[in-house]
Amino acid sequence: MATNKDKKHYISRSESRAIAKENSKAIRHFEKQKKRRAKPEEYTTEMKDDNNIIEFEDLHTYFFSDAGTVKAVNGVTFSIPAGSTVGVVGESGCGKSVTSLSLMQLVQAPSGQIVSGSIRFKASLFKRDERGRKIPVYETETDENGEEKVKLNEKGKPIIKKNSLGGNVYEMEDRVVDIAKMPTEHMRSIRGREIAMIFQEPMTSLNPVFTIGNQLDEVGLLHIEGISKKQVKAHSINMLKMVGIADAEGVYKKYPHELSGGMRQRVMIAIALLCNPKLIIADEPTTALDVTIQAQILDLLRDIKHKINGSIMLITHDLGVVAEMADYVVVMYAGRVIEMGTAEDIFDNPLHPYTIGLQKSKPTVDGEVDKLYCIPGFVPNPINMPDYCYFRDRCEMCKEKCAGEYPGYVQVSPTHKVACYLYEETKEDGNGQ
Repeated sequence: MATNKDKKHYISRSESRAIAKENSKAIRHFEKQKKRRAKPEEYTTEMKDDNNIIEFEDLHTYFFSDAGTVKAVNGVTFSIPAGSTVGVVGESGCGKSVTSLSLMQLVQAPSGQIVSGSIRFKASLFKRDERGRKIPVYETETDENGEEKVKLNEKGKPIIKKNSLGGNVYEMEDRVVDIAKMPTEHMRSIRGREIAMIFQEPMTSLNPVFTIGNQLDEVGLLHIEGISKKQVKAHSINMLKMVGIADAEGVYKKYPHELSGGMRQRVMIAIALLCNPKLIIADEPTTALDVTIQAQILDLLRDIKHKINGSIMLITHDLGVVAEMADYVVVMYAGRVIEMGTAEDIFDNPLHPYTIGLQKSKPTVDGEVDKLYCIPGFVPNPINMPDYCYFRDRCEMCKEKCAGEYPGYVQVSPTHKVACYLYEETKEDGNGQ
């Protein structure tokens, strides 16, 4: 008869109570941090490279479950240069989406929490007065003495300047913030305005009981202060036209279920672009679409990136999409980045056995194979991750040293890094860092 010790995944009642107690303590701590009142100085930081718009450094995002702590993101470090597209690839469950949700502070709480690490972002924040209110910029005029003074309305109140969309203009300041340390209340001024997200499935992301126009207008009214309903409607319709919807006025009045998958995805992109964000996170934007619509959506994203001069974080498991869109590629496995480099580095010279396996498992038009390659084995349990390289049990090229501690990064070229013991010789020759 098997004992409890023989059952690998068995949790006794006392162990379950201990896990629940620890989880409750950790969740209370992190929730308190998110709800705290903080001054901007507490989460202000500096970029390591001024050319980047986002820098992830040693990010850990965990889910506190009844069975234990799931380390969904377990020490992720990479950056997104301004004006570039960075593709994040890997199998389902490798931590791609959780990394992006951490950046947006949208990880499913209370069980999901950013535990440690940094997410540095170049933000444009509103300047505040001593009472914490935004400082408006007023219209000015020159009086008969040639002096410049604030323009007043009929009631004798100063007139606030308006931007091109019709919203109020406020004094702004450029500041590098650590999103991992920001309270939720402060994050709301960045989410949607500075960083926007195109979600994976538009049918579940769009609210079925509101029209497309309602959902577009809500974003404008929330983030563009001082804009009228008439102005926000005109802006919403212009955004629908920008994403290639011919009958923009008609679609504005429709409900999500009245649109096709491709149209709904275009609406999601329009919502994301409404406030001209610096960074767009595209989480599997073409997964549920057919090949023709997929190509149109990718062309649309590429065109929009140039129009708004922004950056894109493209999350996908489709290597073909990455090859077409990305300037840089980050390969993730079991919550860690295992290889990163330019698109040419990753596709022309893949180094990590996992990256090589991903490319071999992709079908090609000109290749003649009887059976597609399949990476052997299974992803390790994220609750009890091994101390050695997570890919070791599936790797066909592992060596004795792989049973030791997790490998560090080896810099094989100025733009190419890999976390694998197979390339330690490159590091020892002086080519690495």
